[in-house]
Amino acid sequence: MKKTLLLLMTFLSLISFAQGTRIMYEYRFVSDLAKKDSANTELMYLDIKKDGSKFYSRKRFYSDSVRDAYIQKQLASGATNFSYNDNNAGKVEASVNKSYPDFKVNLHTTIGQNRFNVSDSKPMDWKILPDKKKIDKFDAQKATVEFGGRMWTAWFSQDFPFQDGPYKFHGLPGLILEMEDSTATHIFKFAGSKNFDEIEKIEKKEIESTAPGGRVVRFGNMAGGKELEVSEEQFIKQWKEYKNDPVKDMRQNLSRPGVKMKVNINGKEMTDPAEMLRNMEKFQRELINKDNNKIEPSLYP
Repeated sequence: MKKTLLLLMTFLSLISFAQGTRIMYEYRFVSDLAKKDSANTELMYLDIKKDGSKFYSRKRFYSDSVRDAYIQKQLASGATNFSYNDNNAGKVEASVNKSYPDFKVNLHTTIGQNRFNVSDSKPMDWKILPDKKKIDKFDAQKATVEFGGRMWTAWFSQDFPFQDGPYKFHGLPGLILEMEDSTATHIFKFAGSKNFDEIEKIEKKEIESTAPGGRVVRFGNMAGGKELEVSEEQFIKQWKEYKNDPVKDMRQNLSRPGVKMKVNINGKEMTDPAEMLRNMEKFQRELINKDNNKIEPSLYP
């Protein structure tokens, strides 16, 4: 009887997981090593379905969706001149998709105003250790890996029928509940799990209710827009070019006949092309210098 009950509970659990599971992580990270005491914290989602998973920032997802709904409304009203500023977009703009069962990994991220879909085929050579501990109510075991230019420590649990984890991490015989790099400047901690099918429907309804016709449209290089598919080597080349000349795209746009632009940098509006380029380059270089502790430093040499 007990064995039958246990099998039934396991079966029901697997059915629940098959419907889709949302794993939540608290991500604590330091962007600027000169300010190690000023860490950021963001709630991240790992949405798992039978054919793969998506890892992304909750705050960024809502921000992008609300922004696109606003633009849709403006276009539907006939407006041709409008702007949108969002100071609550969150710090983590990148997302990661993994496909099952082959675990192809794709990083979706930006350089400047351009979006990239970066394929990653690097293997993860895990070392599983005997150390064990409880995380929440789950039994977890320790493992380590060198990945992306960092040494990482993971705690995974076989209480979940997944071999997945935050960011690009995967390949352990269970779900990764915690990850921490050796500098303690990038830390993921398990924050809960839910069947997300119903949650997803509610979120979609909330977002779509703000757009006319119940539709959210994506534009250009904005989140969800057209991406350039590249290898890691091609991405690194793009990054080096951007670091060397962060206003290259703007310079090319301004050189086109009849093009007029207006930018707002730190509250100051500019229309003179030379002034715009000078100030934008200064602004972009400051951003690059302050964002000096990437989660995967081998991608940003």
